[in-house]
Amino acid sequence: MVLWLLVALPLVVGATLLVAGHPADRLAPVLGVGSAALTAALAVVAAITRPDVAAPLLAGLRVGLAVDGLSAVMVITVTVVLVAVLVFASAEFGAEESRARFHGLMLVFAGAMLVTVCARDLVVLLMAWEVMGACSYALIGFWWRENRRVGSGTIALLTTRSADLGLYLAAGAALAGGVGGLTLAGLPEAAAGWRDVVAAGIVLAATGKSAQLPFSFWLSRAMDGPSPVSALLHSATMVAAGAYLLVRVEPLLVTAGWAADVVAWIGVSTAVVLGAVALVQRDLKQVLAASTCSQIGFMVLAAGAGGPAAGTGQLVTHAATKCLLFLGAGPGCWHWTPRTSTGSAARHGGSLSWARCSPSER
Repeated sequence: MVLWLLVALPLVVGATLLVAGHPADRLAPVLGVGSAALTAALAVVAAITRPDVAAPLLAGLRVGLAVDGLSAVMVITVTVVLVAVLVFASAEFGAEESRARFHGLMLVFAGAMLVTVCARDLVVLLMAWEVMGACSYALIGFWWRENRRVGSGTIALLTTRSADLGLYLAAGAALAGGVGGLTLAGLPEAAAGWRDVVAAGIVLAATGKSAQLPFSFWLSRAMDGPSPVSALLHSATMVAAGAYLLVRVEPLLVTAGWAADVVAWIGVSTAVVLGAVALVQRDLKQVLAASTCSQIGFMVLAAGAGGPAAGTGQLVTHAATKCLLFLGAGPGCWHWTPRTSTGSAARHGGSLSWARCSPSER
């Protein structure tokens, strides 16, 4: 019961706020923060009791959720970050903005991530994976009257959706390879040829979701979303989902042989290249975006190198750090002061400063 409540609460409250629309704007912050706090409490209980539940879906196919050592860490991380982000957003969004839509999307987004980390099989994983992608598009383009923001959401959606096809390929290959119930734990037991296809599909989907090379560019455009969206997306939900999946299926990567090496090289390449990109950025949110890709690269490297515990530790510490960095930066913008006739700005051609955005700049 605890596990069903854990995943259902944010999904149901979020969907209710989305359906209610503007009439619920006044109550949305209270409902959002309250349900997030209750979800965090349920996450602690689930992490202690380690529930395991299943339900029939189709003839011969049951879907299941479970909390083990890895998902216990993740459910607490996701829910604690969600509470912090929604508390920040409660003060950030004014009464004239669509607060019900925002809090509803954030709750559904986090709920889908909770389902992802608790999924025992590819069927449940795929459903949650798709919901996360749809919510990310809606949240990045939240201020939909501005074409660039909508375009950025579209780029993120199309890029990750293209990579997500790998997960469908993996599910089909697992079915053909004789993996009973499409369970994640059973993937290493797939027939030899099909096992390689499963591994390739999962690596493709995970690297796309986590903005690893060559898919890293979409995360830079995702910075056009509101700061609370960036804080949640970068720390504990969508971008972390790919790294989590690779850590979860680490036995499959080892069994496939080549997959572990490929994943390790993708991770180390992204860590180095995007770390260098972060060093030359002049926009604070772009620094954080590039550094996220770089830090996720270390998690991917750990999954490929046979260090799931190290990857999980990096994921949790990065989630806490990156969430605080985004919330600390807030909805700021860089402002350029042009050359003047006197003063230090004249000697350098101008100066760059960080200040709070006006509504039009956001």
